[in-house]
Formats: sequence, C-alpha cells, structure tokens
Amino acid sequence: MKFYLLTGLVATATAFTSSPAAFTAQNKHVGDRAGSFQADSSAHRTRQATIVMDGKANAIRDRIKIVKNTQKITMAMKLVAAAKVRRAQDAVVATRPFSETLQSVFGGLVQRLGSDTIDLPLLTQRDVKKVTLVIISGDRGLCGGYNSFMIKKTDARFKELVAQGIEVEMVLVGKKANAYFSRRNYPIVKYFDCGQNPNAKQANAISEEILS
Repeated sequence: MKFYLLTGLVATATAFTSSPAAFTAQNKHVGDRAGSFQADSSAHRTRQATIVMDGKANAIRDRIKIVKNTQKITMAMKLVAAAKVRRAQDAVVATRPFSETLQSVFGGLVQRLGSDTIDLPLLTQRDVKKVTLVIISGDRGLCGGYNSFMIKKTDARFKELVAQGIEVEMVLVGKKANAYFSRRNYPIVKYFDCGQNPNAKQANAISEEILS
C-alpha cells in the first residue's frame, strides 16, 4: 500500500514539472511576430525626424522653385542688357576717330584762314554762363551699375557748376534718369523717350534741342 502511494506521488510530481520546452514558442507565426517587432523597434531608433510646417511644406517648396526660376530669368535679362550696353559703347568708341579727324580739320582750316577772316560760333571762345547737361540712361535697371553711375556723375557735376555760379539745365534721355531727376526738382528742359531702338529722327531731335 505504501509502495502504491509513493508511486502515485512521483507520477503526480512528474506531471506538474515545468520543462523549458513547455514554454518555448513552437508556433512559427509567434516567432515571426516577435522578429517583426524587433525590426520595427530598430527602424524606429534609426528613423530621422521629419519637420512638418503646418501642412504648408508643398507650398513653400513650390515658392522656392518659382523664386529660383525668376532669378534665372532675371540673370539672363541682365546679361542681354549688358551686351546691348557694351555694343552701344563700342559704337561710341568707333566714332572717336571721325570726331578727332573732324576737329583737326576745323583746327587746320582756322589756322590757314586766320582768326580775323572767319567767324564760327562753335569756335568762338566766350565766358561760360549757362551749361546744358545731357544725361542718357536706360529704361530698365538691368544694365549693371550704368544708371547709378550716370546719376551720380550728373549730380556731382551739377553741384560743381552751381558752386561756380553757372546756370545749369538738363536734357534727359531714358526713363531711369527722368524718374530720378524729376522727383528732385532739377532744372529739366526736355525729356526724350527713345525706347529700345532709337532712330535717326530721335537723334536729330535731341541734337536740335542741344544746339538751340
């Protein structure tokens, strides 16, 4: 009887013994779930923070793109305007030999004829009482520092002549010069708007205004 009782106790204890294999996850889906959880945790640790600006990130990105495109267009327009100014300067420089030759011809003619036998108003020396400043500027602000340079030189020359007691008047060519000097009460007698392609008729009108 004691033997049977001891055998029953041993069997009962064996049935309730916890083996490590009893708590091992044999289901592969459970293992997969655990591995996926570990992968998500590692990805979360390495994830970088994304800044969201009140839902307007796309609008800001589009605005930046538009501004960059506008800068490219403006730079191209500046290059074109600078090329036009350079061509105009080259044309002026190309006329210098003609003007110098014409001046030498007039000088030689006056020396041969003598100062008593000829009276040319352009060659007569007289006291300066009135000066006309001709300012030629651009219509747009896309030619580098040309407009600002012309305005500064004109302003300095105007003050210099006024300090000497000489009367000064201005003939303006171009929108930038007119916009600057007309707002500051300078003595403007005539303004010419020649546009982007000035012609001989406009040049003749300017010369007549200067010589009148």
